[in-house]
Amino acid sequence: MAKEVKRHPFQRDWRRDLLIVALISMLLAMALLLYAFGLTSDFIYRLFNAFLGIFILVAGTAFVIVPGVNWVFLRLSGKLPKNTPKSTKPTSPRPAAPKRNVPKANWSED
Repeated sequence: MAKEVKRHPFQRDWRRDLLIVALISMLLAMALLLYAFGLTSDFIYRLFNAFLGIFILVAGTAFVIVPGVNWVFLRLSGKLPKNTPKSTKPTSPRPAAPKRNVPKANWSED
């Protein structure tokens, strides 16, 4: 079984995530409007405005601000994201790892 390579957050498929955020935003907007105003004549217009506002705030926070701050922090701290292409310079082979420090046995076998 091959190990699946983890992709950078900016390289993911956004459709499923946006659909989940849209569903949560719609339910939250409906609950908020029904609680605050009840069923009024302009319910659909208010629902659209509330949905759009909540959706933009949640999606912007989850998909733009959080990954962006994470990326900036990794860049400023000197750590690169895991999937950035490394330089194409040939590297020398890694030296062999030292042997582990294994304790000697306290008895002698005759």
